[in-house]
Amino acid sequence: MSYKFGIRILQAALILGVSALPCFAQTVDDPLHGYCAGVGQCIDNGTNSPTSANPPSNFGFTVSPGPASGDLLVDVLAPNNEPSSSFAFTGTVSGTATLVSSTAWTSGDLDTYLGISASPTNSIGAYLPSTQVLDPGATGFFVYQVDLGSLTLQGASNPNLSPLENISGGVPLASYIVGFLNEGTTDTPNWIATANSGAIFETGTSVPEPGSLLLLAVGLVAILGIGRRKIVTA
Repeated sequence: MSYKFGIRILQAALILGVSALPCFAQTVDDPLHGYCAGVGQCIDNGTNSPTSANPPSNFGFTVSPGPASGDLLVDVLAPNNEPSSSFAFTGTVSGTATLVSSTAWTSGDLDTYLGISASPTNSIGAYLPSTQVLDPGATGFFVYQVDLGSLTLQGASNPNLSPLENISGGVPLASYIVGFLNEGTTDTPNWIATANSGAIFETGTSVPEPGSLLLLAVGLVAILGIGRRKIVTA
């Protein structure tokens, strides 16, 4: 047997050996995708899931495969030139999203910024360009987070069911809302992040709540009344 012929036999044996190894199926969770109420709202356009409704209403996230349960964190990514104190969540679960860090997220991946390991990692390059179209002064995001606790997210074919969340007073123009679902445990987390194109992107300006509008109207009436009295007594 020649040297070259022996090498060819060895190569063939290795190929056959590898192909004969058993195959193991692995279930890989797809990222979360945002949804919200209203015709034409929060539709994935390949870049993000925009909504012109502000505040966004009855929003939440799906997961594939679903339904799936875990601890759900929701983050509001507000342009860093529009600082806020907090965001109040109401709906299926109530809570308050508070500032994660006084240092804005301006580079790298969101999961690294939050100190977790998630899939996908959410690079800032997937978010900031769209924000800067509407808010050119933004150079990053202040991140506000709320832990909504253990929830069951529905599959991608069953959106707008649960959870259904609202944010009192709305969010700044060009903000994002994203979710993180921990399907693992506290000690051994398995974080499923939001697909970049599934992030809820706010393209509308916030509308004052009815109570605020009433207070504004009362204030205007009072001002007009004072003006009239001054004219009469002049």
